[in-house]
Amino acid sequence: MNLLQRIVTTGCSNVKGTSLQEVEDTQRTIRIVNTLCLTCAVMSLSFSICCHYLIGNQIFVWPALAEAVAFVSIICLNGVGKHTLAGVLTIIVHNVTIQYYSAVMGRVTEVHLLLIFLIGLSLLLFQQPFLRRVTIGITIGCFMAGEINMYFGFYPPVLDIAAFFPIEFIIRWATIPSILILDLMVFSFYVKHVDRMRNREMLHVQEMLETVRLHNADLEALTARLARATDAKTVFVRETSHEIRTPLNAIFGISQLLQLKVAQDRNLAPIRLLADHLYAASFNTREIINNVLEFSRIEAGKADTAQNSSLDIREWLDNVVNIHQYIAGVKMVRIRYNISEDVPEFLLFDKLLLTKMLNNLLSNAIKFTATESSVTIHIFPKGGRLYITVTDQGEGISEDRQATIFEAFVSERNIFLEGTGLGLHITRHLAAAMGGTIEVKSQKDIGTTFTVCLPLESAEMLPGKDLKQWPERMLNLNAASILIIEDDKMSQMVLSRFLCSLGSRVMLASDGVEGMLLGRASKPDIIILDAHIPGMSGKDTLAHIREDDVLKNVPVIIASGDAFNEASEEMINAGANEYLVKPIEFKALHATLTKYIE
Repeated sequence: MNLLQRIVTTGCSNVKGTSLQEVEDTQRTIRIVNTLCLTCAVMSLSFSICCHYLIGNQIFVWPALAEAVAFVSIICLNGVGKHTLAGVLTIIVHNVTIQYYSAVMGRVTEVHLLLIFLIGLSLLLFQQPFLRRVTIGITIGCFMAGEINMYFGFYPPVLDIAAFFPIEFIIRWATIPSILILDLMVFSFYVKHVDRMRNREMLHVQEMLETVRLHNADLEALTARLARATDAKTVFVRETSHEIRTPLNAIFGISQLLQLKVAQDRNLAPIRLLADHLYAASFNTREIINNVLEFSRIEAGKADTAQNSSLDIREWLDNVVNIHQYIAGVKMVRIRYNISEDVPEFLLFDKLLLTKMLNNLLSNAIKFTATESSVTIHIFPKGGRLYITVTDQGEGISEDRQATIFEAFVSERNIFLEGTGLGLHITRHLAAAMGGTIEVKSQKDIGTTFTVCLPLESAEMLPGKDLKQWPERMLNLNAASILIIEDDKMSQMVLSRFLCSLGSRVMLASDGVEGMLLGRASKPDIIILDAHIPGMSGKDTLAHIREDDVLKNVPVIIASGDAFNEASEEMINAGANEYLVKPIEFKALHATLTKYIE
């Protein structure tokens, strides 16, 4: 145990910094790198020995030894103070290893499941945006290269594992738990990091409160300091969210493009499960980011207030369920839903808050229900109130856990997906914001039901909506001219491929100046504008569009990684027609485009 501790803490003793917090953060990163390197070295050697024993082929032995030596060398780099280099090499060695085993063994090892692990590791190890972008870019590039090789067979697998059945089955189910262990290790490190930051913040607040008690004269100054700290945290969460959403937008878009290709080409049916897995992982990551942002707003006292409008409750439920059915399908779960005939066709609700609430409840139910089971949604009126129930068929929640289930950072353990414990806490706030309540009932080994009770108020039919023509309008985007102003090349590629597949003519610009010139020359039917572009900002570009004689009447859709309401309101007030948050759901983009393209 002492030897293991010495290996894990190699390099921690000679860390220097300008503050105790900086030293502690660097030591934490060193321990994470050393722990992962040691774990991966042991896993690699064990895997190679098992494969050599089962298959009798040395194709795994020498690469595994090289990999183990590489991980040990990374630990040594930490020991001599090369901490940043050690972190970058950790990402590179993992990517090289993944591509090697992918090339040798094909899809048997399911190495694509390590994509989220490596992206999460990059965000965990590096605080500098540049290093995050570089390491995430390396990871995405390697996985794209591996997937392209898989699809087109430039370098077919060296070893035909299928010829060794049932050894193929043994290797597959030996590697999947190992991959899940690495994923859970990153989640565990992240949770510990969050807990440490919370404790550090609580201690800091306690110290400030004690100072206030002892020095009442400094109350005003300390209040301002707390406000600045809260604002700084909000800015940090906001900027971090934007940094994560840019690469996630590419992953999410690629997963949707793969699903479209699979649906169009029967020859790609073997990769349907992989496309669905990638979509589910990126979708769940997006929901986690959204919940972190929502929780930050709640803590800052800036939670959304309900802005009610007419809502087609049945169409709304269809759309929400259709999106989540992809996620449920990965776990072979069926979502069943029904709305009582007594519920009016149009109700007065805040669609955004209602959607956030049901998204959290559905994600939670899919996560904890049993494989090959059902999740049931039932909406019905009773006593002048509207009730929404979401029921799963999982293991249930114990009575002592039910008392705390709506508190922040409280989450049950689950092998399908480890959550942050924020979803139900946020859902309770959303229900309260709409004048309602939420409660839970659970039975051991039977399942859990969450029931939301909301005010029931009928509304008139949505103005200008023709229910018969609406589905047909969703299908027709042929010959539409669309200008995309976006500096991220991956986002350009994903968006343009989707729009071209719909028959649209797409033009690309990397900044506002180029976009204005291209727009004046072509006069597009619609403009998709990234809010954060180099040089002339997205807001300034929008202002120039609205002042230009040629472009002033062209609809503009803002695509941004900034999910705060203040950002969307600012752009809408500046003249934007719509505001979509990255990563973009293609169905939502399609529906938005059909509103403006005839």
